[in-house]
Amino acid sequence: MAKQVAFQNANGTETKSKPTKKTKVDYKARALGLRAQRENLPIYSARSAIISKVREHSTVVIVGETGSGKTTQIPQYLLESGFTTYGQTCIAVTQPRRVAATSIAKRVSEEVGTPLGARVGYTIRFEDCSSEKTQLKFCTDGLLLREILSDPLLRRYTVVVLDEAHERTLRTDILLGMLKDIQRERKRVAELNAEAERTQHNEYSDSRNSRATGTHIKFTDEAEDDQPPIGEAVVDSVYGDVTGIGELKIIVMSATLDAERFSEYFDQAPILYVAGRQFPVTTYFTTQPQSDYLDAAHLTVLQIHTETPSTSGDILVFLSGQEDIENVERLLRESAAQFPKGVPHLLPCPIFAALPQAQQSLVFEPAPEFTRKVILATNIAETSLTIPGIRHVVDSGVHKVRGFDPRIGESLLVEPISKSSARQRTGRAGREAAGFCYRLYTEADFAQLDEDSVPEIKRCQLSMVVLQLKAAGVNDILKFDFMDRPSKRALKHALLELYALEALDDKGELTQLGRWMSEFPLEPTYSKVIYASQKLGCTREVIDIVSLLSVDSLFYIPADKREESNAAQMTFRSKDGDHLTYLNLLRAYNKVNGDREWCHEHYVNRRNMRHVLDVREQLNRLCTRLSLDTSKSCGAELDAVLKCFLSGFFHNCALLQPDGSYKSLSGSQTVHIHPGSSMFSKKVPAIFYDQLVFTNKLHARAVSAADPLWIAQASPKLYGRISQL
Repeated sequence: MAKQVAFQNANGTETKSKPTKKTKVDYKARALGLRAQRENLPIYSARSAIISKVREHSTVVIVGETGSGKTTQIPQYLLESGFTTYGQTCIAVTQPRRVAATSIAKRVSEEVGTPLGARVGYTIRFEDCSSEKTQLKFCTDGLLLREILSDPLLRRYTVVVLDEAHERTLRTDILLGMLKDIQRERKRVAELNAEAERTQHNEYSDSRNSRATGTHIKFTDEAEDDQPPIGEAVVDSVYGDVTGIGELKIIVMSATLDAERFSEYFDQAPILYVAGRQFPVTTYFTTQPQSDYLDAAHLTVLQIHTETPSTSGDILVFLSGQEDIENVERLLRESAAQFPKGVPHLLPCPIFAALPQAQQSLVFEPAPEFTRKVILATNIAETSLTIPGIRHVVDSGVHKVRGFDPRIGESLLVEPISKSSARQRTGRAGREAAGFCYRLYTEADFAQLDEDSVPEIKRCQLSMVVLQLKAAGVNDILKFDFMDRPSKRALKHALLELYALEALDDKGELTQLGRWMSEFPLEPTYSKVIYASQKLGCTREVIDIVSLLSVDSLFYIPADKREESNAAQMTFRSKDGDHLTYLNLLRAYNKVNGDREWCHEHYVNRRNMRHVLDVREQLNRLCTRLSLDTSKSCGAELDAVLKCFLSGFFHNCALLQPDGSYKSLSGSQTVHIHPGSSMFSKKVPAIFYDQLVFTNKLHARAVSAADPLWIAQASPKLYGRISQL
């Protein structure tokens, strides 16, 4: 190769890469065949100790090293030990990401010996592969939060396992606080039930055994005479019949966990440490900083592939996001097409959260003969998700981080990872055999990394969090038991935004609209836009655009064909901006039924468009369940669509200044329109946008034109109190 990336190992020695037909499934036989593997895992020896601790304590913190088997085995130990009753109760296991939830559920169902969706199932956003008979359910933390809205005591669950808790996502932190409260309430209910059962056997039981209507009691220390008659259900004015509800067990686990911190949060819960099985991994750092980590990743993969036999294992590359993954995938395919005869084939396999499920599963399939897989992943592959065959890891050293500043709004930044993330990435190479990790940064840069990432709850927009807490009955948000308390400024800003969205009333209490908005697994802004679409008669168009905004990119722009790509995209561009441009694209895509050749000619990301259709179908189903008419259309009167979006995004507006720049209404920041926008280089009196992204400037993405009068009409509450922001 003309170019190479130079690496040095941890000892400082400079080096280069060195060579190293459908049938009926017999589920029980498959499970029996996997039993030996299960019993060979390091965690198997700790089975009795784990079950004993869970029986003795309400909460247990488990630190299981990478490769110990904790994620797949501990839920099964609970299932086998009678912590759930078939057809009545269930064990929930949360994962920060949907890919992990689905892949782990599939593996565990095989080990249990039942079809996926029977005794073992999963639930992720817009997809439910479980049944009333499911006893072990894997789900995202966000889905379990949504269940709390409909069942504040999580009656069906006996145990909740919070896996990969160290990631401290926004929803994980909220779930921690909610579960802590639920655990306390259920303990109190269990004590009431136990007291009622004991009283049945005392000398007064006969005289008090009345069949009259049960008395409502509250969760307070009431006098004995106020207890319900024996034989009647224990009833609470908020929760209803609580007879038979027992304690809720909580298990918090991870490979890299601040165990003492979690133990303290859960009232000094006991900590169990489980040794893992990790093969040695040789780590290399670059000798010089890399100015372009995408080019460095591309070259490093080619070095590994050409200098080591394909039988030495597959390659896992960590990148920051979908756009990076698609760029490196394109580079690798172009390079692979020029391989001389005799060089094994290279098969790039992307995996990221927005990728359709069927395509995500391809990373787990074995590569064809004479072919090496290159998995291109975000930090989705850092934990829980074990991809077989990986021996080489390429770590770009960056990831995307969501941030929020009340002055300028939401942002998505590419930032250096933490040391704990770097170690997690390195460990992926040593799951099955000795491996190699190539870090695309110097050893000195590694030493400068933070030990852990800042919890998401301390750096993100909190409107969705506050709305969910309010819907779950938490009235005083400022007193909620956060593990890491966000700033009062951020919480107050979220309360003010929800008030401006009319989700909260003047007293800060949830309105009927707010409760309706909480039903959607969307940011409150999008929920409000969908709600407004009914009045303005454009629900069909709004759902289409919200679905289109669910993916990172709708077009792809090859580096060597930028002019052709831009010319092709002009076909869809609307003079009013990106939202209607996206709508034009979807309409054209539907006309040709997603034809592959058409997508290629117009540089349309066909994979993402299929995901858009899936999201649209799911949103239509949810809206129908909530009695919304999804067939309402505004036809050619598309101003109604822009007004709808302003009803949710009034806080993301900017006005044209005399010097030709745009200044945001919230925070008075200078905003630049992203070069990829159809509004780039245009000048209109006002704009609104979906997101702000920091690069060398503050760029607005998904930008459309707006009439300044529409903005004032969109939220008189906010702009009547603009000085409070």
